Amino acid sequence: MTNSRTAVFEFDDIRVEPGTFKLFKSGAPIPLEPKTLLLLIFLIENRDRLVEKSEILDVVWKNIAVTENALTREVAKLRRSLGDDPKAARYIQTVHTRGYRFIAPVEVLDPVEDDIAGARTSEPAAGEATLLPPPGKRYRAWLAPLALVVLGTLCVVLAATLFFRRNTAAAKPISAKPTVSTLAVLPFQPLRAGPADPYLGLGMADALITKLSNSVQLTIRPLSTVLHFVDPKQDSLSAGRAMNVDYVLEGKYQKLGDRLRVTVQLLCIACNGASRWAASYDETSNDMFHLQDSISQRVVAALTLELSDDESKRFQMRQTSNQDAYFAFVKGKYFSIRDTKEDAQKAIEFSEQAIRLDPRFAAAWAQVADCYHRLEWYGVSPADYIPKSKAAARKAVQLDDTLAAAHSVLGLIAFQYDWDLDTAGREYHRALELAPRYLHQWTARYLLVTNQAAAAEDVYKRFLEEAPFSVAGNANVAQFLYLTGQYDRATEQVRKTLQLDSRYAPAHELLGLIDEQQGRKDQAVQELQTAVDLSHGYIGTGSLGHLYAALDRKADAKRLLQNLGEQAKQRYVAPFEIALIHAGLGETNRTLDDLEKGYQERSLSAQSLCFDPRLNELRATPRFRDFLRRVGLR
Repeated sequence: MTNSRTAVFEFDDIRVEPGTFKLFKSGAPIPLEPKTLLLLIFLIENRDRLVEKSEILDVVWKNIAVTENALTREVAKLRRSLGDDPKAARYIQTVHTRGYRFIAPVEVLDPVEDDIAGARTSEPAAGEATLLPPPGKRYRAWLAPLALVVLGTLCVVLAATLFFRRNTAAAKPISAKPTVSTLAVLPFQPLRAGPADPYLGLGMADALITKLSNSVQLTIRPLSTVLHFVDPKQDSLSAGRAMNVDYVLEGKYQKLGDRLRVTVQLLCIACNGASRWAASYDETSNDMFHLQDSISQRVVAALTLELSDDESKRFQMRQTSNQDAYFAFVKGKYFSIRDTKEDAQKAIEFSEQAIRLDPRFAAAWAQVADCYHRLEWYGVSPADYIPKSKAAARKAVQLDDTLAAAHSVLGLIAFQYDWDLDTAGREYHRALELAPRYLHQWTARYLLVTNQAAAAEDVYKRFLEEAPFSVAGNANVAQFLYLTGQYDRATEQVRKTLQLDSRYAPAHELLGLIDEQQGRKDQAVQELQTAVDLSHGYIGTGSLGHLYAALDRKADAKRLLQNLGEQAKQRYVAPFEIALIHAGLGETNRTLDDLEKGYQERSLSAQSLCFDPRLNELRATPRFRDFLRRVGLR
């Protein structure tokens, strides 16, 4: 008989895998917080009977004191994710004042048999490279529809073999050793209740992630993913299940004067959280690097990993020997993952401080290069941040050519700023050579513009497997689906994004754009206005103006044009925003003038230029085709 904790549950188009802690709808993964998914699993396991509220609270929240309001909120989240209506329940029935009952027919599958049945269609392991045409033979957006179909089919067939080719000769595939384990390193927490040091806890996790990523036998969840489980009340076992990893490394620290006490545990998720290894350390505060080396080496030993000579050398390398520079770097990392202009500026300040303390700190140079790009969202001209980003990335590569992150930044600059697609392809290829699992979303944009949509979608899919809780990542997937005309899938994806962050302005703008294309004009106006309001006018103004013009509300469209002109006196306004409104008003020459200006200022998005449906009528004009040729897209 199948154990319910290892069984797979299916109902309608929904699949629940308790063993891997995953939820799928129509084959697509649905990101849920651990508590919410645990609630669903518990209700399914006790289906067809009334489950009292007190029973749910005891099992799902265990020893944490919460009110019934917390349960009500989790049920509401779950219903939204499943598409269940509480007034006409298909899945979760409310029994007033008492509890809940799961009422849908459920098919229980044996996971072993299910795996065998699915083996015929199994996908390549994460970490395998994908195949793309060489930079010298890029496929462009102007190819005939038949060619697109053929190329798309080829991309699907070849996607598991190689990611890039450097030249027109037949390239050898980039090999990747099979991964044997997946691991999440949680930010370290204070040993006892009291004020935490966020930089210390974050720094320990980041350093260990960096070190352990040197082994090709490990797939390490990125820092952006584990930060969703930074709450000290978060259960590590639930976190591990939510991230779909084999192991979780958790740690606690206590600072006593110049001493630092640390306890570390490696938990086996499949073993219900049993400890695979544990240790305690008592070091001086200035011996942080030795502590990180020791922990990473013990984890390698506990997992019985076999390191190559090259991997062993990388494990022994330290990014810097200056502890003050290291902590400045960590502070920069801390602010780089936050989402205000002030945070972005602080991230740059601390990262540059790290460089001043240690000018040969290559990772700090790479972090500076990355942080400057975050100013893009806050009204800063590309001319003010791209040259600085480019110089920092080049310095990072000069100091350490093995930094995949620095090569990705150089690829982005070549693609977005220099409009040099050949160089962009080489840099992204180099990043993949150095880190086969380093599939950045920037790479997917390059693939789309070079007319390799299937390969781009594969990159996005694998990125979300690594970082399912990334708000920007989920939104970028939705944008890709929108640009490729997959509006129903785009709607579903953008709603997942809003479940992660309901105030994320780019997601509201995307939802408005999808509504516009599908004829839901009133909803489109509402969503675009929400994007404008949430971003204080930084996002969505041009899109809203374009829609107003399409609705023959020309006075409103021109009012927004005037608003953008006023904003341009205080901040940088991308000419593409203005071009959208002129396009909606049917002013072709002014639209093309705006696009020319955007190209000259290097703020123009190549993927929007090639695929945004709002420019479809413009693409037939000789001047637009000539423009594409001059900017290198034809």
